Amino acid sequence: MGITKNQHYVSRGILKHFADDQKKTFELYIEKKIISKKAIDSVMAQNYVYEHPALGTNTLELFFAKIEGQLISWLDKALEVLEREYEDDANCEKYVNDMKKAMPIFVMFYFRSGAMLYEYSFSSENPKLDRVERMIFNIFNDRFINGLCRTINECYSTAILVDEQERFIISDQYMSTVALKYKNKFSNASNRQIGMRDTMILLPLSAKYYVVFYQGRKPEFIRENKFNVINNDSAEKLNSVIFQNSYVKCVGKNQEILEKVKDSDLSTYSPTKNIMIYNDGTIKDFIVKREVFWYDEDKDLSLNSIQYISDYLQKIKGKIGRNSLCICGSGKKYKYCCQEKYELSKAIYFNFKNQKTISYDVSGCIIHEEGIQEYAGKIENLRNKQDKQVLEQMQKIVNEHKNSNTEG
Repeated sequence: MGITKNQHYVSRGILKHFADDQKKTFELYIEKKIISKKAIDSVMAQNYVYEHPALGTNTLELFFAKIEGQLISWLDKALEVLEREYEDDANCEKYVNDMKKAMPIFVMFYFRSGAMLYEYSFSSENPKLDRVERMIFNIFNDRFINGLCRTINECYSTAILVDEQERFIISDQYMSTVALKYKNKFSNASNRQIGMRDTMILLPLSAKYYVVFYQGRKPEFIRENKFNVINNDSAEKLNSVIFQNSYVKCVGKNQEILEKVKDSDLSTYSPTKNIMIYNDGTIKDFIVKREVFWYDEDKDLSLNSIQYISDYLQKIKGKIGRNSLCICGSGKKYKYCCQEKYELSKAIYFNFKNQKTISYDVSGCIIHEEGIQEYAGKIENLRNKQDKQVLEQMQKIVNEHKNSNTEG
């Protein structure tokens, strides 16, 4: 058997439910902001994306094809049942419970998706090799996959979202996640990773149906254990979040929706590199998912929390009270205006200053998703030359600071 050149990082069996009767769909190429109509055979795919010199030809491609064969026929039948039986505000528990049984495959599809492959190779000096190796580390780790599935199934509330105009798009991350509350940034996690509280997970079934798993704060239109037929505003908001989960491409039946999201600025949405140095000289090198927030005030905190901490220390602490006019100039009392964001910023500052570690795991969490660890060990054994140079420069700055303090 010859090598499969065009290897799909989102299954065609999934994509057909985001396509028309001729199995054609609209694909948005994000970087160039180009929308084109294509057959599903040619979307959400990349040449030889799962090939690795240590593996036989088509090893992973054939493995994924076998898994897809088990899932897709079942999913097709499940969608037929949903189409016959759903009603707005009707109970959907039995349908969600069926979906939960397939969660290990859904999670595997998440970790083999195009967006995850992008993150696996982010800042790598050997991206084609590293993306496959890091993917394998996740998808063949039974303890990790099963623990993550139990966390999703047991610790999050559920509902089914229905867009009767079939406008849902699908990200090249397959499942989309979004933070429902700002939780601070810390070493190896973003605000929206699976296993965190105040997080929403969106599982795509078709252009008409998404299963939603959520905890804590949530959008008002979601009613637990119900079918939720959504309106135009909710559809646009959900699609905006799904788009923000994408790195290279996203797909949908509805061209108009893709036109609306294509000009969104994703410059603030990128993976980040976190390098931690410990007192014993060891380091940990992580790639962390981009931040995506449902609420604008949380996005604002993510972008500006450092400035808010500075403002609190310089302009608020010991200077104004709850009933004072807010420092932003709105004319409102502080307690009715910016107090909440400054109080949160203050808490972040004092927790950091006092070296307090806060867990954001959802209650009952078995395993949570982490950043992609590139390396843990001594700096001299670090293979990534660029990261090694960054660490050496950091150490140089620290040493210069120590010397200047000594001289002073």
